[in-house]
Amino acid sequence: MKKILLVLVSLIFALSCGNKNDTVNGKTQNNSQQKAKFKIGVTQFMTHPSLDLVKKGFEDAIKQAGIDADFDEKNANGEVSTATLIANNYKADKKDLVFGIATPSAQQLANNITDIPVLFSAVTDPASAKILNSNVTGTSDKVDNVSQQLDLLLKLNPNVKKIGVLYNPSEQNSLVQIAEIQKRAKEKKLEVVLQGITNFGELAQATKNLLTQVDALYLPTDNLVVSGMQLITSEAINAKKIVVVSENSSVEIGALFTMGIDYYELGKRTGQMAVEILNGKPVSQVPFETSKQLKLYVNKKTAKALGIDINNPLFKGAEIVGK
Repeated sequence: MKKILLVLVSLIFALSCGNKNDTVNGKTQNNSQQKAKFKIGVTQFMTHPSLDLVKKGFEDAIKQAGIDADFDEKNANGEVSTATLIANNYKADKKDLVFGIATPSAQQLANNITDIPVLFSAVTDPASAKILNSNVTGTSDKVDNVSQQLDLLLKLNPNVKKIGVLYNPSEQNSLVQIAEIQKRAKEKKLEVVLQGITNFGELAQATKNLLTQVDALYLPTDNLVVSGMQLITSEAINAKKIVVVSENSSVEIGALFTMGIDYYELGKRTGQMAVEILNGKPVSQVPFETSKQLKLYVNKKTAKALGIDINNPLFKGAEIVGK
């Protein structure tokens, strides 16, 4: 009897050890993957509301999926050299996945990392930015709304003949948008006056100069320009001129309107794509996407300052901000 009990105990012990070895060898891989803590690098080119919303949406999506992740957040503060350093550090640290917010940061990740999944967002044209490598995917903020926005501008102020565009010539995404603005403006017999800036210190004087030459401003999703949106909109309101923008956070700051996208939702969608990849889906099976969800946002306070009726039927269905 004792021998039988001894055999049974030995058998139970052996089975127990076998189960432990199975887990180590990956036979219960799904459970081990769920418990793993992923190292995710999040690099943002500079601080401004739209990019901040992208980051929040991305991280929220991953947390909501139950993924245990350690987010290593870095900000390049508008310096490409810093963005390059960040990318190289992520590579050396062997991150499980990296995320680049805005074109310059995404470019540095794509140019320097080939063996880690790279995701991007707030990139207007990933093809012209040359970041669509086999290990890269994400979401574009390119929207086909320029013609509609110019139509609304002209309905609000039929006297507009010249529109001014502030931009940073070194930002690839801005050049793509300017080409589209010029094309659509020409169709509507509008003259486009371009004003390039290369640093924040030039912004105030450039804005004042441009406002003396034009009837309204049309601003692309240029990182340098958006970072100075409060200054720009304040000057434009003082000059009694409309500012049209390309994303909703700038309307909240003081621009009159946009038929734009929600950058939080854009970041969230990118985070959902990251979850698929972290759960084992190949990057090649997660194609990049362009947001199709456009919504009209109008700033009530700015409309009042410009003498525009917020109850204008042209604003029907809009989300009113700046109350």
